[in-house]
Amino acid sequence: MASDFLEQLAELDVPTPPAEFDRQLHARVNRSLVLQHLFDLAVGAFPWAVLGFARAVLGLVVFTTTGRFPDERKPPGDQAT
Repeated sequence: MASDFLEQLAELDVPTPPAEFDRQLHARVNRSLVLQHLFDLAVGAFPWAVLGFARAVLGLVVFTTTGRFPDERKPPGDQAT
């Protein structure tokens, strides 16, 4: 039964695609890719960039007010074994 169906499909004439088919396809794919990249940027990269910038500004404010830069490194004795 499956071979009959496939044979029927093989005998059908397939019309040629319209002249603008490639252009329309590329426009739709490019639009969706741009939207996906913008979403990834807004949700993924932008918050990390804001966090890094905020940490730098906070360090500047702490250094300006206290005169000491916060040291985030841990002493060698505090490392977990």
